[in-house]
Amino acid sequence: MIGAALSTFSGHPIQITDPVFLGCTLGAMLPDLDIVTYFKGRLNYLMKHRGASHSLLALSGMALGLGSLIYAMYPTTSWGTIVFWTLIGTLSHGLSDLLNSYGAELFWPFFRKKLTVDMIIVTDPVVLGFFILSLVISILHPTMAMHSSLTAFLLSIGYLFYRESYRIKTRDKLMQRYKITDKTRIKVLPAMYKPFNWSFLLFEETEVRFGIVLGEKARILKNLPRCDHSDPSIANAMEGGLAEIFTQFTPYYHVLLKEEDDQLKVEFLDLRYWDREDFLYTGEVLMLPDGQIAEETFYSFKSRNSAGIVLEY
Repeated sequence: MIGAALSTFSGHPIQITDPVFLGCTLGAMLPDLDIVTYFKGRLNYLMKHRGASHSLLALSGMALGLGSLIYAMYPTTSWGTIVFWTLIGTLSHGLSDLLNSYGAELFWPFFRKKLTVDMIIVTDPVVLGFFILSLVISILHPTMAMHSSLTAFLLSIGYLFYRESYRIKTRDKLMQRYKITDKTRIKVLPAMYKPFNWSFLLFEETEVRFGIVLGEKARILKNLPRCDHSDPSIANAMEGGLAEIFTQFTPYYHVLLKEEDDQLKVEFLDLRYWDREDFLYTGEVLMLPDGQIAEETFYSFKSRNSAGIVLEY
């Protein structure tokens, strides 16, 4: 949607045979071809998705390759023009992915952390609606294409600014309610499955509290005790593969030490996504009596009794 809208600013028509429209539209979709990593398993996809393929380096390379291919098919428009608008398309994808909680490795390979501004979950129905309407208008009334696209962008920017101001307002209310004076001790995130609500994290001295804001009402869903990371079991678990996954996968994770049925376990929780009764992504490290790792398992939708993925070395 965004790529098609951006192409209208070039003055070229929205036509499947127009090289600028093709380049900008396909360029905006191309980074998500990293879905092919799913063939090696869900965990591989979760780790690789929005990684190298969403970096500035890869986005530029994709634009160069796709733009050159389109130019070979439609040499009536200059190579530079096609590659430029294809680059606009690929960059729009990478930058828009920064808006949601999953983020993107924009500066790979120099910086491997996913960057995010935590404004939306995957997509936002309001922004999506603006661009769908803009596309329909552009197809039905080609002379209005540029104006409808500009309107969609301006409305989306205005809406996102409003959403951010509402998040700040929500944060301030939570700080007042829970008597927090330090802004670094609270994080407000978009709520999963509820695009117009928020979840939040309260970082206390002895625990991390996870809650959700529905309308004007806030409630705590989980109280997660802080563990001593100098504990031998936790220290050893932090050297394992599961810890490496969570430190790269999410900026907000929590570690728990549990003992169940005489079995010591270290649990990892991705605090970004709440799925009905528990966090969407979790991990479990089974420890041997001497504190060494026996087995590591990654779970998605564990609350729905989904099978975990056992890490192999």
